[in-house]
This record gives sequence, structure tokens and C-alpha cells, in this order.
Amino acid sequence: MFLFNLSIAEFLALFTAVSSFVVMLYLLDRSRRRHVVATLRFWSQSDLPSRRKHRRRIQQPWSLILQLLAILMLLLAIGQLRIGSPDRSSRDHVLLLDASAWMGATEAGGRPLIAEARAAALRYIRALPSADRVMLVRADALATPVTGFETNRQTLASAIEAIEPGTAALNLGQGLDFAAQALRLEARRPGEIVFAGAGRMAREALGELPPLPANLRVLPVSARIENCGIRKLTLRRAPDPELWEIYVTARNYGHTPRTVPLYVLFGGAPVGTRNLTLPPSSDVSSTFQFRTRAAGWLEARLDSPDRLPADNTATLELPAQESRRVVVYSNEPGLLRPVLSANRRVEMIFAKPSAYKPDPKAAIVILDRFRPPVPVAENSIWIEPPAASSPISVRTQARDVLLRWRSDQILAAGLHTKDARIENTEVFSASPDDIVIGEVEGGPAILARPGKTKTAVFGFHPMRSSLRYELATPLLFANVLKWMAPEIFLRVELQAGSVGTVTVPLDADYDPSLVSVDGENGTTLPFTIRDRVLRFFSGAPGIVRVHLGDRELVYSLTLPDVADSTWEPPKTVRTGFASAGGFETAARDIWQWLALAGALLLVAEWFFFGRNTQDRPFALKLFNRPAAARRKAS
Repeated sequence: MFLFNLSIAEFLALFTAVSSFVVMLYLLDRSRRRHVVATLRFWSQSDLPSRRKHRRRIQQPWSLILQLLAILMLLLAIGQLRIGSPDRSSRDHVLLLDASAWMGATEAGGRPLIAEARAAALRYIRALPSADRVMLVRADALATPVTGFETNRQTLASAIEAIEPGTAALNLGQGLDFAAQALRLEARRPGEIVFAGAGRMAREALGELPPLPANLRVLPVSARIENCGIRKLTLRRAPDPELWEIYVTARNYGHTPRTVPLYVLFGGAPVGTRNLTLPPSSDVSSTFQFRTRAAGWLEARLDSPDRLPADNTATLELPAQESRRVVVYSNEPGLLRPVLSANRRVEMIFAKPSAYKPDPKAAIVILDRFRPPVPVAENSIWIEPPAASSPISVRTQARDVLLRWRSDQILAAGLHTKDARIENTEVFSASPDDIVIGEVEGGPAILARPGKTKTAVFGFHPMRSSLRYELATPLLFANVLKWMAPEIFLRVELQAGSVGTVTVPLDADYDPSLVSVDGENGTTLPFTIRDRVLRFFSGAPGIVRVHLGDRELVYSLTLPDVADSTWEPPKTVRTGFASAGGFETAARDIWQWLALAGALLLVAEWFFFGRNTQDRPFALKLFNRPAAARRKAS
């Protein structure tokens, strides 16, 4: 007879502490009792009896004995008392169950590979001695423990049956490292590391596989499955804002060439179709073009009746392409039309200054040499405003001065002119928060002021000066428009892919301060940048947005990551169920009976010594007869 969960010292310490506390409560009993005395006593003065100090004694010793016995039974149940000799040969094992995307494939009979892996795992745990503990780990891109080290076979079986294939590829190396660490840190006597699955891995992960542990056992699940699937679906905006460029990449994972039809649909209506000839173990890409400004769902579908239908369809949600309204109030609209009409995402509206009226739908208002009669509530660009009513105070006028660009400011990025002289310009008074774009000898000549509504002022008209024929002029207006309405120049790219590590090539002039990676619900994902390549990891399906300033990449990580290589265990690794079991221990658990006995003792104590004992004469006669006989009338 021995305790499985507690040592003798731990058990004695717990029992001593709990029983001492209970005995102390009985010695400190101050409960009130009702005594019936003659009323006549209240009418005469009696002599006060001499006070005697009695020793404290336990009023209900049988109640205390029952409670101590109940505590003893419950602590023995917690310590898992067993009848027999302690088995020193029990071991702890880690069972890795392959839950990668490939395990969702079905065999010729329609049974999925995950069912084969579950059956192998169940057979293994049933072959083990009942004293052996097993930790179940779900293995795909990450090793996720499902249970702790558990001896209850029913709990393990339920956990195994609940595991379903995911969307990530298998990373066996990470799973083996986790299992070895679990045995090293938590196992009492390390047993085996068991892998049950197909072992389908990416070629890169296969090359990074660590040395195999000596206690590894493999329960292989093998089947010859022919499969074709979509690896990637990418959508990019062409220079024409109404045109989408669609790129579809499909792969043949099998060993024979196949020809499968590819359909592209938008809102359920076909927009393109093509027959793809896929050589064995190869990728083939196809390109389509589709014109729309509307939002909707675009679907790429392979008509391939194979054993893994999950990778035959990829879906992306297209955002609506909305233009931004820019209203220009000028008496000479022909001067500004060439530099403002180049961007097709801008809806240009030209009007006379006399026709000015507030436009809530306007993103930007351009005011050419006049001030409106009412305050401007929109983002505004003021070209040569009247000195007396300029939104930024005019300090002075300058003539025949050299214009210098403030290349340290983002609004002056890319602006270069050689000896650009301005015949006449207003010079503004800049505040500390203002952004100076161009300056002359007397001060700022082109200035931007941030705020709730952004304002930019030009002290001269660029199209009526020497800048008219400079390349810097359209770039200047583009920088200001981008600063006021960044969505005008935002480049959006959509991509449907698989979970795992995602790599994003960056432009040569990217700004690290503008880079961020956001998951669903606005959560920030960690990422690394090395050699102009951004990498991040996502272990669960969902939407991830990569922000790169004027570029946004939206990744829909919903496709299954089907690996392209199969790991074959070396001949030195144990496979199958040979010698998987061991000697069954002769010890027998009785903690259930001990827990039941403790509960019954507590119920008996409550029945005989509860608060309503007066209502049970049988209890009074059985336990309280000696005490009642010794009680004297006071």
C-alpha cells in the first residue's frame, strides 16, 4: 500500500495542519445554549457562587472524531492511495499527433488520413501499462499540448478524437524539440516520443530537422494521394484604377501530369477561365485582368476532383475603388488642369470663385488667388492668397529671389530644381509646427500647416512662374495631395495564402517608421526586417494587414499549407507497435472508495451533530447521555 500523488511527509504535514485547525475550533466553541429555569429566581437575591476556572474540554468528542476520520479519508483519496507495491517501472510518454493540412486528405475509400492517425494513437495508448502517463500534443506548424501527463485513458481518447486537421504544414522539428523538453522538465521517468501521422513537410523544414532522439517511435500513416491545389491568389491594381490584375498559382502535388480547368468568378459570375497543364511536383501561374470599381468577392476555383478539396478554392474580398473629390475655384482653370488631372483616382471639379459654396463631400479645396466669404471647413490649398486675408499671415513680399527646397521635409521629397528664380512671391510667418516646403531669402514661400483640417499656402502661382516647365511642379502638388488625402495614392494588394511564415519584399526607399503588421481585431503582430525583406508569422487563419506607408498588403491566410515533401524515418527509428507495451502494475486504485467514505463520514457528522440535533432524540440519546447526566443545575 502506497501513496501515488503524495509522499508520506507531505501527507502527514497536511493531515497535521488540517486536524490541528479543526481541534482548535472545537476547543474555542462559544455557541449559545438555551436553558429553562424557574421564573421565581428572578425575584430573590441569591448568593453569588464562587467562580471556578474549569479546564476547557471538547463538548462533542464524537463529532470531532467523525470529522478527523473524514479528513483522513479525503487526504488519502487526494494522495491516491493504492493497494499493492509501488511500480517503479512506469514511464511518461509524449504523443505527437499530426494535425497538418495534409491530414485532411482522404484515401480511396473516403476515410481521411487524420482518422488513420487517430486510430494508431488510440491503439498505442491502449497498449501501454495503465500506470504510464501520456501527454498528447497537436503537431502542425506549432506544437500545442492538448493534455498534461495523463493516466486516464478515457480522457486521452476523447482528446485524440477531438483533434481535426488545421491549415498549416507540419514542422516536425519543432514538435520533437517540444517533446524532448517536456520529458526533461516534467517527466518522472522519461519514456518514448511517439509521432503518429503522414510526415508531410515543406522542403525547408525537412532540411532543418534536428537530430532524431533515441527514444523516438513513429506510427506511419501512408497513402498514395494525387492532389492539385491553388497555392496563391494575388490581386493588384493596375495604373488604371478600374482594372484589377489577377495572378493565380496552382501546384500539382502528385506524380503524374494533369490538366485541370481554372475558373475565376466575381460575385458568382465568371470573369475568366483557362485550362492549366500541371507537370508533376510543379507550379504553374496564370494571369487574368478584370475591370470593376465595385466591391465584392472574387473566387478562383480549380475543377479538380481530388482527395484534398480544401485547396481547390481561394476567395478574396475586393474593396470598392472610390475616388476623392477635389474642387478647384479659379478664374484660369487651364493652368491647374494639367497637374491635377493625371491621377484618375481624383475627381476634379473646376468652378469660378464667384460660385464658391461649402462642399461636405470634397476632400480638398483649392483656392486660386481669392478668399471665400465664409471659413473653409475642408483641407485647403491656397495659391497666392490675398495678403490681408491669408490663412497664414504674410510677413512681406519678395522679388526676383532664388527658391530653395527643404529636402529634410517629407513634403519636399524628390523636389529638385536648378536656379529656380521667382519673380514675385509672398513670404509667410511660420509657427513652430508648420512644415516649410520651399523658402526664399526672406523666409518660407511654400508652407503647410497640420491640424484637424490641413492647410497649404503658396506665396506664388507655380504655373505662372519659372516652375511651370519643371518636373518638380506636378510632384509638389502630388506630395501635398498625398499629405492631405493619403488614400488617393494608396496602393492596395490582396493575396490569399496559407498560414505560417510570410515574406514581403520591400521597396528600396521604404520608411521603417511607417511599417506595421496588424492581425484581426487590430492586434499587432511581431515582424522582422532583414535585407529589405519583411517576415512575420501567423499560426491561425485570418486577415493580416501590412502597412508600408503608401502601400497596403492584405493577406487572407485561409488556404491550407500543403507541404511538398514527405519525411521518411531512418531504419534506426522504431516504427509500428512492436514492444510498445510493458508490464502491467499490480497496484490497484482505491481513492474513489476513500473519497466516498470521507463524504459519508461528513454526512453522518452533520446528521448526528448538526444545528437541529434537538429535533433528533435518537442522536441525543446515543451520544449525549453521559454529558446530560453530569450536567448540574446552576
